[in-house]
Amino acid sequence: MLQKLSLKQKVALMCVTGVPGQQVTEQDRGRIGETEVGGLGLFPHNISSEQQLKQLVTDIEAASARNGLPYPALLSIDEEGGSLSNLTDFYVSVPGNRAIGLAEDAGLAYLTGKVIGSQLFHLGIGMDWAPVLDVNTNPLNPVIGVRSFHEDAAIAAAYGQAFILGMHRSGVAATAKHFPGHGDVAVDSHKALPTCSLTLEQLHREALVPFKAAIEADVDAIMVAHVVFDQITEAGGLPASLSRYFVTELLRGELGYQGVICTDDIEMHAIGLYFTPEQAGVLAVKAGNDQVLMCHTSEFQDRVMAGIIAAVEQGDIPERQIDASVSRILALKLRMASYRRHAAPLTMHESEMTALHIATSSIVTTRDPAGLLPLSHHPTYLLIMPRQRKLTQADSTEGKEIALAGYLAEQQYNMVTAYISQQPTADEIAGILELLPTVDVVIQCTINAHMFREQLKLAELCAESKPHLCLVLRNPYDESELPASSGVVSICSTSEISMRAFVELHASSIL
Repeated sequence: MLQKLSLKQKVALMCVTGVPGQQVTEQDRGRIGETEVGGLGLFPHNISSEQQLKQLVTDIEAASARNGLPYPALLSIDEEGGSLSNLTDFYVSVPGNRAIGLAEDAGLAYLTGKVIGSQLFHLGIGMDWAPVLDVNTNPLNPVIGVRSFHEDAAIAAAYGQAFILGMHRSGVAATAKHFPGHGDVAVDSHKALPTCSLTLEQLHREALVPFKAAIEADVDAIMVAHVVFDQITEAGGLPASLSRYFVTELLRGELGYQGVICTDDIEMHAIGLYFTPEQAGVLAVKAGNDQVLMCHTSEFQDRVMAGIIAAVEQGDIPERQIDASVSRILALKLRMASYRRHAAPLTMHESEMTALHIATSSIVTTRDPAGLLPLSHHPTYLLIMPRQRKLTQADSTEGKEIALAGYLAEQQYNMVTAYISQQPTADEIAGILELLPTVDVVIQCTINAHMFREQLKLAELCAESKPHLCLVLRNPYDESELPASSGVVSICSTSEISMRAFVELHASSIL
């Protein structure tokens, strides 16, 4: 196969791009069929309905077939569940990684992988850029948070293995990310280039543990992070994604990984602000990456491909390295075809019932000193709901109303609902305090109150005058900072299925 491919074709097979809209245009057909890129990523701007997405996938496959290569297009998507869920308008959403981590039952990760994998299988999408295997050891991490399974590396490793197995069972390939670990940073790599000060010894002790487990689980690809590890001098100050030490010496050599290695998207500001497209592409390939992700801008993509081709022609990159990467990519495509032939996906009804089981199993009541659960139809509740906003680019929750109020209304509770910002203003807090004399119990939902601390101030004021129940809907770190007198239920998810599960668990029968 390699002998039949030109250098341009081989380099294009190493590149993962995207389409700008919800339909394949003639221009898209030309780029896909003539450029022969090795893969395409799908993003929220590509999706409006199940029927539209299925048609888009079909049209991309047809355009890809025009290149005459006996391999289907490699279609991928960031479908992690929880806070990064692209399909919620037509499929059930699972609670997400940190939510299921509350139960410390890896079986829930297997089921999560199976639900997500089944949805992608039915859409014709063969690969997921998941699971996230970062160990979130920095509570103030702005980009990972609930996308991580746990702060304990061993638990994250077990969950990651189970997720991969569930996805394979459903007929879809999995990608472990973000190697060697994105969990101990204070900067969002979508916006700037983060630095992490963990040593290599510390990485082996914690951050690398889930990736070693993923390799044992035969994960199909590993995505490398745009993070500088300033204590690891072998990387020469380069982000891991562009560092030969991390990609080739550590991941390929020391850890023995033989599958496809890809960068995170190099159009992210962590790379785009510091390197030209030509520099980024050449460094990514020289580092040992098999795939270069750049899914948004055609001019950027053209410059990356041209830069890599020029580097090979000038002898800066050996063509045998290109051949090795292309061989791994083609082997991945064959593997994906095998997964699809042997798949045992869930039906959409089975997926919904499984997601409800996952959500119900993962909700944990941390404390209830005032005995506020189950909810009763006697008191009047004040339900305080934060409005969701995008906390990172990898976040699909912005603007989506949390379904809890609707589910409680269906159960005919005496309820006053108030909406606040994630960082409530003085006026919003004053408005809540004016409502307190009219209610008996406060139910306050928090979203990262440990970071947006005005939520904690509001919790303290409410708990001083009324019985107070707090539902932790995002990072689990809120629990330790809430008033001691407050009841706390850890949910770590704002998904519709988690809200339904809470009501089914803790709502009393209608009197």
